[in-house]
Amino acid sequence: MRKLFLACSFILIGFFFYGLYLASYTINIYEKNVTEMEHHLFHDYKGVTHVVSSFSKGSSTPKSILLEAGKSNLDFLFFTDLNLIDKPYNINGYHGDVFTFSNQKLSYLDAHILIYSKNPHFYFNSLSAANAQLAQHFSEPKTEDRNYLTVLAHPFKYNHQWTGEYPKGLDGIEVINLRHLWQEVWLRDKKTFLWSILTYPFNPNISLLRLITDPKREIELWDFLNKQSPTLGFLGNETTARIFKILGLNFTFPSYSKSFSFASNHILIPSELTGHVETDRNKLFNSIKNGHFYFAFDTIGNSKGFASYIKNNAGTHLMGSKVNLKDNSVLHIDLPEKITVPYIVEVFKDGILFFKSNKIKTSVDISKPGVYRVRVKVQPKLPLPDDGKWFGWIYTNPFFVN
Repeated sequence: MRKLFLACSFILIGFFFYGLYLASYTINIYEKNVTEMEHHLFHDYKGVTHVVSSFSKGSSTPKSILLEAGKSNLDFLFFTDLNLIDKPYNINGYHGDVFTFSNQKLSYLDAHILIYSKNPHFYFNSLSAANAQLAQHFSEPKTEDRNYLTVLAHPFKYNHQWTGEYPKGLDGIEVINLRHLWQEVWLRDKKTFLWSILTYPFNPNISLLRLITDPKREIELWDFLNKQSPTLGFLGNETTARIFKILGLNFTFPSYSKSFSFASNHILIPSELTGHVETDRNKLFNSIKNGHFYFAFDTIGNSKGFASYIKNNAGTHLMGSKVNLKDNSVLHIDLPEKITVPYIVEVFKDGILFFKSNKIKTSVDISKPGVYRVRVKVQPKLPLPDDGKWFGWIYTNPFFVN
């Protein structure tokens, strides 16, 4: 017993000192004292498009969540409570500096569909009406005048997968769903997950980051769908702050604020938000509808200053744009400056790696039609045992070159 006690004591003391080591560690991919950067052509606004309140499966009220969003410096937030038909709250518009959309997530067949609309009064008032409308929506070709978007949440989540052919009217999918990624680690590698739980109090950012894996199946599906019809890609936090219970207690892994700060979608627009509700509502929603955004793991590094765009004889085109090949197109990828860790800029054409670069500013001549998207990978300096890992940092929506 004495030996067992001594062994346990050494383990606890070792873990405590490792925890102190973690607590003092900050992920930094830039030179010291670098301030936040803005791109010379576009303004970058970040937000979360999948958050759940206590009105469905979340743990906090919308008001409390908005306070956490403000602390996390979000610019916009979409509430997406599951099958919430009676709409007990309507908080569209500005709350402090956070622009809020009250939308829905609906059960449809075996899947979950996120509904995004800029109309503050747009809401399905019954599941039967919603399913009938969605069936019609999915059977029709996409048009510019649609007043709402349908996005497939967590495409490969157990018991919530789409069955059969994917509908031609689907507007987008969640390429990354944080909650699903972390649940996959729990199912696949419980030791890794439990280690992150234990180290989470010391350094939440590193504990969460070490659970991130490349979403290969989701990206393959995204590329497949884009060959058929333009399909938006989203990062879904699916924030609930209620992962599991032990002895009736909720363990928030992660909390709302940590999830909001960890990763988000970034809209790029040429002109600033003004604070005017209707003007900014249109700017934000139309940017999402047109695919003028990328998604990033913000905990690795602030991605403001990044932009991906095509310049040609017809002008400047952001991600999500349809571009005419005849206009002598050049794809530009600009990274924030003063990155001090290894990084790779990857350009994919129709799902196949087409071009690689390790430059802050990359230019690629586009000479063939296809679907082009960009991924930026980095190798941040991390504490043992995770040092040396590469992570996908930035993922853009595609350009459609015809």
